[in-house]
Amino acid sequence: MKKNTYARVVSHSIDEDYVKTKPFKAIPGPKGLPFIGTLMQYTGPFRKYDTMHYQAVLESRWKQYGPIVKETIGNHTAVRLFDPDFVQTIYKHEGVWPSIVPILECSRKYRESRNMSPGLGNVNGEEWNEMRKAVQTVMLRPQDVTQFLPFMNEVADDVIDEIESRKDYEGNIQHFNNVMGRWNLESAGMICFEQRLGSLKDGLHSHSQRMLQANDDIFHLATQMMFTLPWNFKTYSRLSKRHYKAEDYFYGNGQHLLDTTVSNIKNLTDQGKLKEGQFMFISHLLSKTNLDFKDLSMTVLTLFADGLNATVPTFLLALHCLAKNPEIQEIAFNELQQNTPDDNLITRECLKNLHYLKACFKESYRFYPLNLDTKRVLDHDIAVGGYQIPAGTVIELCSFVQQMSPEYFDNPTEFKPERWIRGSDHFKMHHPFIVIPFSHGPRMCIGRRIVEQDMYVMMAKLLKMYKVTTPTDELGLKYQIIQALDKPVTFTFQKR
Repeated sequence: MKKNTYARVVSHSIDEDYVKTKPFKAIPGPKGLPFIGTLMQYTGPFRKYDTMHYQAVLESRWKQYGPIVKETIGNHTAVRLFDPDFVQTIYKHEGVWPSIVPILECSRKYRESRNMSPGLGNVNGEEWNEMRKAVQTVMLRPQDVTQFLPFMNEVADDVIDEIESRKDYEGNIQHFNNVMGRWNLESAGMICFEQRLGSLKDGLHSHSQRMLQANDDIFHLATQMMFTLPWNFKTYSRLSKRHYKAEDYFYGNGQHLLDTTVSNIKNLTDQGKLKEGQFMFISHLLSKTNLDFKDLSMTVLTLFADGLNATVPTFLLALHCLAKNPEIQEIAFNELQQNTPDDNLITRECLKNLHYLKACFKESYRFYPLNLDTKRVLDHDIAVGGYQIPAGTVIELCSFVQQMSPEYFDNPTEFKPERWIRGSDHFKMHHPFIVIPFSHGPRMCIGRRIVEQDMYVMMAKLLKMYKVTTPTDELGLKYQIIQALDKPVTFTFQKR
């Protein structure tokens, strides 16, 4: 195993190290054209790369140029770091208020045009800190997140009923992606609004299906705009019009749900009928006097939307790994048998003991990276990998390329959850900055605990009820800002 040998940059020696290292312009990388850089390699009739397979693009850049690469695409220059030691250095020096570039630049412009809050993912500095403080208690403390367990159990039980009604005589469900999208929409509706949306029962041409499609369109179009000329971000461009239409549909309907919930809270409060713990998430945000209603709205709507982009593919990939490894699935089932009641009600106490199930998810994160290029912008010059990186440079953290490396993982192509379980014969201390799907530090994904808890509940109920298999050997991923499955996937559910 490679030892952590690089992370040595400390604040008192940055200036000295900076002077001794090679200049920024010497960082290796592909050469581009004036004004547009390497953009034509990604778009147009002579493009070299398919942006849908951006993971392969980044891996090829790493193999060709090494652990630190500079590239200009359009009018955006970034430095990519592929060595986990380099990534660790950046996280170490990001400060208490880390700065980022907008996760979706086109969504930031959309929100600006609609007089909406930019949201946590599009602000920095004190503005970010104030918004973060207002929501972190209810979203990050384990004892608060477990308050959502009744909602998660209820929706997951309905998913089991839906599987029973949808599977064919052999137990197959095709396009299980769609079932899981509806699960997440329904679960998010309960967490955010304490309202059942009816997503699991809606047909293929329903409002719920249009919500799922609108969310997918937002990220698909954002990816296209990422590799295009700047004028496409103007509101009159064809791409922007399509993007705004998708955003209007999704967030317009989400805002309606939020407004209805806030109105219900007010009416129940005025009548003295609001129960303790009712509408807990939105009530908590309403109690924060430093959070204006626009920021509150975007916080709720972001949580409502984000699971569709991250939770659903993450869950499907973990389920696929278990379906292709029946012996591991059986170990997870036995753990569930020992730690969950016969009625399958998943409680906080149950979750504390599901170490193997959690390790299965962790190993699936390693097999299938979804977040390829977490971005940071430092407020000071820094020396990394023997090169100068000036303050204000966009730095992309791409250590995912090491997730299948024998340099860091024994038998990397083997799906082995035991490698993450302390006390196991296969456990080893792995580099902490390789498998980081939710990022790290103060700007770690604020919804992580809610997302993981929801997935654990759903997976626990599935594995206790069914032996799950799949005819699909390998799953393909496509890049949509974060990665998503590139085609529908079929699973077979046989009752235990």
